[in-house]
Amino acid sequence: MQNPTWPLQQGNLTYAGRISSFTGMYIDAFGEAPAALVEIDGRTITYSDLSQHLWDQASSSPSCGVTCFNNVAMVQCNAHLLINNVLHDRLFDSKLSATNSKWLTTLEDNLLRDEGVGSVFYFATQPNEATANVDRHSVGTDIWTLFLMSGIVPDRVTDWFQNWQGNVIHEGDYAYARVGESELASDSSRNELATAWAYCLARELGQTELADKFRRYLAPRAEAGFEVEPYTSGLFLLGETLDKGAFYALVNGAAKTP
Repeated sequence: MQNPTWPLQQGNLTYAGRISSFTGMYIDAFGEAPAALVEIDGRTITYSDLSQHLWDQASSSPSCGVTCFNNVAMVQCNAHLLINNVLHDRLFDSKLSATNSKWLTTLEDNLLRDEGVGSVFYFATQPNEATANVDRHSVGTDIWTLFLMSGIVPDRVTDWFQNWQGNVIHEGDYAYARVGESELASDSSRNELATAWAYCLARELGQTELADKFRRYLAPRAEAGFEVEPYTSGLFLLGETLDKGAFYALVNGAAKTP
């Protein structure tokens, strides 16, 4: 059994990556952090120091990513790391994102599946390695990752999303994503939740016809109340407001959409 550590001390990118990227977005929007220090369990750290600390971990990791639990690097969590590296560079004139290509190499060389059906990515690496744990993959995690990665490499995401659409069911004038039975059993994702992520990504990539079909599936369920609340409702509302390239512009401070 591992000794418990401070949540922001080592690994735990599931937690630390979100704190860093969302804090960076807050600073970008309002010109200052919500608080001068991140305080957890009586210990403190600045946003900039946390970002540097995460970068240091990725730089020394065999996978070139920061690990989460059990020393594995997960695809959706490291998407947050790439986003935060870009945000921090814009806010503090640093060079953290110069190493983003290293994690992208791990992602493309080791974590892309070539099965033709199901998920596009493996869920995570092996502990303390760059190689994939080939026993774990998830359609719902895929689409979450793809939306986040559209803020970094939208062209590549367009290709990956095309492959992922093998999981989309078209019925009449609407469409929805179908997740795996194991995801439903573990309650890690649901069709509605994955479809809401897909709706956001289709809007972000400017795939209007597909986005409209997802919307026709989601809208009546939004009115009735989604099974997973308030997360799915929040994603649906995000999809309602996104224009092409809006998330990319948020992350990169771009005046024009890609």
